[in-house]
This record gives sequence, C-alpha cells and structure tokens, in this order.
Amino acid sequence: MECADLGKVLCLPIFGGLPQWAVVGDTFPVGCAFDESIVHHKYFKDNPDFNNPAYNTKNGIYKEGCGLDKILMSWGHDEYMYLVCKENGSTLPSAALFIIRFHSFYSMHKAGAYTHLMNEEDKKNLEWLKKFK
Repeated sequence: MECADLGKVLCLPIFGGLPQWAVVGDTFPVGCAFDESIVHHKYFKDNPDFNNPAYNTKNGIYKEGCGLDKILMSWGHDEYMYLVCKENGSTLPSAALFIIRFHSFYSMHKAGAYTHLMNEEDKKNLEWLKKFK
C-alpha cells in the first residue's frame, strides 16, 4: 500500500468500519458539474446535484482559477488522509499534501478535467503528482 493510501484504515473496525465503497475509488469535486471522464459517470444522473443549477455548471459554486484548496471533494481515503495531515500540523510540503489528496482524482490528472479551477501552485503540484504516479 502506498503511504498516500493510509486513509484506507477507515475500512477497519477500529476506525469506523466503513464499507469499501465508501472509502476507496476515484475522487471528484462536488459543487460543480460531474465531468464525463469520471468513472461510472452515467450514474450521476440519479444524484440530485446533477440537475441542480447551482452545481451543474462547469464552475458551479467555484470561481475559475480559485485553486483546488478551495474545492470540496467527494469523501474517501484520500480526503481523510489529507485532512489528518493538514489539521494536525504536518510539515509535509504542499506538493506532498496535493499528492495525498488528489492521487485518486483521475479525471484531473489522467483526463485533464477541472484544470480550469487550478491556480498556479496547483499546476506545479500536478507535475509532482504525475511523477509520483
């Protein structure tokens, strides 16, 4: 298991025993349109946000170039591990936190989706993420 996958402990009973579907898998932003490159995109039509005009546009509730640190992500092991590090005074550099948070955000780093929300630091950190993968 990669260090960035340590958040998968959420499946263990001592950490809440969440079902696997609630912990692992691709991550994506919420609060804006679901990009077609997200795995199983067709099932988003059953999500209330899919038809909500506040959330179903390219930018949704965000401003273009706002930075990925301003967006809300779907819940999973990556977001958990990122928040553990961030909220507990980790001394990891921003690129490492970016890798932990976004390494399962395949629609961004494989398909190029959501780059319109990135700021300059995100663009630099994305290069580190691609090297990590």
